[in-house]
Amino acid sequence: MRRLLGLIALSVLLAAAIPAADLSGVWKGQFDFGGQPVPVTLTMKVAGDALTGKVEGLQTTPVEMQEGKVAGDSVTFWITTDYQGTNYKIVYKGKVAGDEIRFTFGTEDGSWGAEMVVKRT
Repeated sequence: MRRLLGLIALSVLLAAAIPAADLSGVWKGQFDFGGQPVPVTLTMKVAGDALTGKVEGLQTTPVEMQEGKVAGDSVTFWITTDYQGTNYKIVYKGKVAGDEIRFTFGTEDGSWGAEMVVKRT
């Protein structure tokens, strides 16, 4: 039991020691919306584990990132955007691999979602 608790404590300490990825800069990609490609530009700045920035390419653009966080190779944030007169909260969850981030994102209620890969420019 002591050994298990020691391993758990060590795992927690190692996870906390992993620095947040430096995502500061401009990232470009696109996603499919109704069979049409939508080009997107993310401009991001990281300070510690906090992420700020904007998303460009949506109908209401630019849109400020909210509650952005970076933890190891994971990145999360949300935005609010307007589509056909209705405001939607879009939640982004990404995994960093080198100079690319693979995002899954969609409405907060899960009624719509998409995937996109952005690459550092």
